[in-house]
Amino acid sequence: MTSLSYTLRDEGSGPLLVLSHALGMDRHAWDPLLAQWGAGARTLTFDHPGHGRSPALPDARTMDALVDEAAALLRDVAHEPVVWVGASMGGMVGLGLAIRHPALLKGLVVANATARYPEAARQQWTARIETVQQAGLPAIADTVMQRYFHPAFRAAQPDAVQQARSTLLAMKPGAYLASCEAVRDVDWQARLACIAVPTLVIAGALDEGTPPAMALAIADQVPDAELAILPQASHISAVEQPAAFARRVRAFVRDRCTQDTKDAQDERDAQSTRAPLGPDDAVRGSTTVDEAARGTLNRRRILGDAWVDRSIAHRTTFNREFQDLIARHAWHDIWGRPALGDRLRRFIVMSMMLGIHAWDEFALHVRAALDSQDESRLTPDDIKEIILMAAIYCGVPVANHATGIVNAILRERGLDQPA
Repeated sequence: MTSLSYTLRDEGSGPLLVLSHALGMDRHAWDPLLAQWGAGARTLTFDHPGHGRSPALPDARTMDALVDEAAALLRDVAHEPVVWVGASMGGMVGLGLAIRHPALLKGLVVANATARYPEAARQQWTARIETVQQAGLPAIADTVMQRYFHPAFRAAQPDAVQQARSTLLAMKPGAYLASCEAVRDVDWQARLACIAVPTLVIAGALDEGTPPAMALAIADQVPDAELAILPQASHISAVEQPAAFARRVRAFVRDRCTQDTKDAQDERDAQSTRAPLGPDDAVRGSTTVDEAARGTLNRRRILGDAWVDRSIAHRTTFNREFQDLIARHAWHDIWGRPALGDRLRRFIVMSMMLGIHAWDEFALHVRAALDSQDESRLTPDDIKEIILMAAIYCGVPVANHATGIVNAILRERGLDQPA
């Protein structure tokens, strides 16, 4: 029998949904989501080893060990293929189940997770482990809450944040450290292509721990995976945006994980009578909307999160379709083409904006190019070359105006130097 503590609610209908929580949390993290679904959903919530009421296990220091414990739970309790809904660590466990125990699943939702951390992030995990070893869980509690929940949520929902903090501090440090090691060393990336169950990948637009690019890396490799990005959500998106999260999962289960029974067909036939999706439902599994999601990731990479967040905040019923058009065609169809690369495209776009006197767009791309943290970053000298070419092909007055704009931006950043 499984050693994990769990709660089974089997009085509803449809596939059994198994909810797998994040590191340092427990099954009660899903309470906001369960409230959205009500009594109609069949659910199984549980505590991972060393979390909540589940005992710590001496070998639970690897992701494989967490996956095997989860598989044992499903065999002992579920007795049927399930839809696994995992947040962060729970999503990593779900990937492992889909890879190593696919017969146990009929669907997979991976939220705010990664299939593999880059080396810099792994070093950050090691530093966290060392801090807890030396000073205990209180030394990291505030930092973890800041990464789990974005500032606006922390200000609006202090009780929810305090509950999460208390849950973290109630853990035994050794159990937390064991799970940290498993999360740090997760590495499913090379095996994602073998996942055969329907998969939905959810990201929070504000998530710093597992940013949307990590979700895209999963969705790109898992065959036929859907990608959804929730605005105004950070790392624990099911707590921050339970209504949007619930809609995503409910639609995914309805469309991808329900067999062709009469009830399922009636559900699909009723879709035309449903209320239209809201602003936070812009990313669905269709090709067009999936392209919009991927385009938004490109837009964030090139223009920066702050600009894109402001743009999303100003979405209205009037400009929403135009914003989706830009995301699909400009940022997915064009910026997503691999031939030129981001750096060369920055040169081209700035040259064009300068040539047509689109000065606000020119300044936007100058700032983004200077602030970029990847290989597409441009230096002031790079931008100077664009302006010198413009002086020849577009005219000296145009180049003079562009020089003034760039000089002002350099002063903002303290990068201007006397000749």
